[in-house]
Amino acid sequence: MKTITDKSIKFLLKDNKADRPTLIYLVFRYDNKRFISSTGQTIEPYQWDAQRQRAIVDARLIKNKRERESNETINAHLERHRSALLKVLNSLQLAQVSLSNEVIMQHLDNALGRKKKASEEQAKPITFLGYIDQFVEDATSGKRLNSKSHRYAPITIKGFSKLKRTLERYNKATAQGVNYDDFTIDYYHKLKAWLTDRGLTLNYIGALLKEFKLLLKQSHYEGLHTNTVFQHRDFRRLVEEVDNVYLSSQELALLSKYDLANNNRLDRIRDLFLIGCYTGLRFSDFSELRPENITHNGQILTRKTLKTGERVSIPLNPVILSILKKYDGVPPRTITNQRMNNYLKELCQLAGFTERVEVGRTKGGLRQTRVLEKWELVTTHTARRSFATNAYLAGVPTVSIMKITGHKSESVFLKYIKISSEQNALLMLGHTHFQ
Repeated sequence: MKTITDKSIKFLLKDNKADRPTLIYLVFRYDNKRFISSTGQTIEPYQWDAQRQRAIVDARLIKNKRERESNETINAHLERHRSALLKVLNSLQLAQVSLSNEVIMQHLDNALGRKKKASEEQAKPITFLGYIDQFVEDATSGKRLNSKSHRYAPITIKGFSKLKRTLERYNKATAQGVNYDDFTIDYYHKLKAWLTDRGLTLNYIGALLKEFKLLLKQSHYEGLHTNTVFQHRDFRRLVEEVDNVYLSSQELALLSKYDLANNNRLDRIRDLFLIGCYTGLRFSDFSELRPENITHNGQILTRKTLKTGERVSIPLNPVILSILKKYDGVPPRTITNQRMNNYLKELCQLAGFTERVEVGRTKGGLRQTRVLEKWELVTTHTARRSFATNAYLAGVPTVSIMKITGHKSESVFLKYIKISSEQNALLMLGHTHFQ
């Protein structure tokens, strides 16, 4: 779709020949279709400037001061509708949502804070579980966008569905209700304890509680209930830092040179993984690259990320260029994230990444510590973490790395990278302050 401007949006009278006040319509034309919405404002045709598409406020044409003030108020309402529609259309276009009159109307109603008719209100999901179903359906179709006006990521939508299944199991096991009036801070603590007793990790429980709070908050804002338990200071997400690994520049060099001539399956997985390690892209992005993403005579990779919708540009190193050349400019064919994680472990074990690593996590309410070989901890996300850590160790400015990884604060970024205290000391040794 072409760029949406003010010229695409018009105000027209319902009946420009009427002898009494007539409705003013908001009109937007797109893809040989026409979206029409009532502004709720009425005006007599003789007080309407058809060319400017606004109520006349010129004192030479409208002598009565009260009528002019009334028309100024009408114009203020029209401007509010125009601004809201323009914002909605640009947000939908940015999120790559297919436009339809139904989608536009839903988002415009939300933007203007308009309440639906009683008949439509009755059609809304009454129960919390019903609301989750509707939320998932709208998020999947693109009718509902996140707070940044982007489409919800598939993994986020799966999280909402997972919450619903969890609450259903909790209801069956404990006979606790699962509707708005049932939710109290005591309910929250009992649910958290039940999840903990099932042996789930702290971060898994935390993710469920995060979705629980988000959906309670959103359904409250939409007027479905008056329960504000989600505002309680104890109603919060639980999270702990996970022990993750990264592959050093030396290990990546070893991996890139490892002989896989007799194993086409792992050869393709290795090439796809290295693209992620040298670009910092998420699996959802580096697994969907196309030739048109390679710009500036093959030196820059430009991609609009799926999760955030931000456009990133990344310099390509010789390893990636040789991989792209190997596949005639088309990145290796991808597989599912789960299967690739399994193959990566097989690949890294073959490559000899057997360094023993101590990792800890909270599971079933108890802090557990395990010692694993490094290959057992490698996943597709290791590629992104390896990019950030290796770039940081190489002295690339933090702000430049964050421009690619998308981290908004340096404090969060520094938690994300994986360097030991010894590596940090060696890095600081090169600073003039220590010389």
